[in-house]
Amino acid sequence: MEGKCKVLIVEDQAMTAILYKKRLHRIGYQICGPVPSGEEAIEVANKEKPDLVLMDINLLGKMDGIEAAEKIFNNNNTKIIFMTGYANEEIKKRAMALNPVAYLLKPFNFDELDSLIRSAFE
Repeated sequence: MEGKCKVLIVEDQAMTAILYKKRLHRIGYQICGPVPSGEEAIEVANKEKPDLVLMDINLLGKMDGIEAAEKIFNNNNTKIIFMTGYANEEIKKRAMALNPVAYLLKPFNFDELDSLIRSAFE
């Protein structure tokens, strides 16, 4: 991919979102957000057209990250990486039905995340 990849961070925990933003920006990504809800994620994705969405599954608002990701993907065909602190098989099955780039369990390694993002665009 030419230039900096634009990543939308969707994370309801403010301190975690700030950490993700700082770490990803430091390794060269252009960042949208972060936003804490699925509704805001859809709005920002439609406006900013990110290349990839780093999507938490448990979010503020009425929809979870899987529902928000589906709407974002349907509107923009944007690549998704799910991240969650829960290893629930039913949730994972719902998320994997959207064919995401990855499904990461928190905490994850930022070098691994960087590799996943780069491989998604090769």
